[in-house]
Amino acid sequence: MKRSVSLDEQVAEQIDIAAREDGVSFSGWLSAAAEHQLILRSGRRAMAEWDREDPLTDVERAAARTALDRALAEKSRGRG
Repeated sequence: MKRSVSLDEQVAEQIDIAAREDGVSFSGWLSAAAEHQLILRSGRRAMAEWDREDPLTDVERAAARTALDRALAEKSRGRG
């Protein structure tokens, strides 16, 4: 399906660079990024539903935040 979208010029330039680096077309890169965001969105909704049905304790939430912060820090340092 063909769609027309407007993008900030700097964002479009960064997508163009990323697409070339990944060896895909501009629209292929955008499509993959959109699909990734939809998967994350679905996962967040599922987690929210699960949490409504069986909420985590404050201790479990704190442990999860700590683990996530650690994982994100490692990823940003190139270890993930």
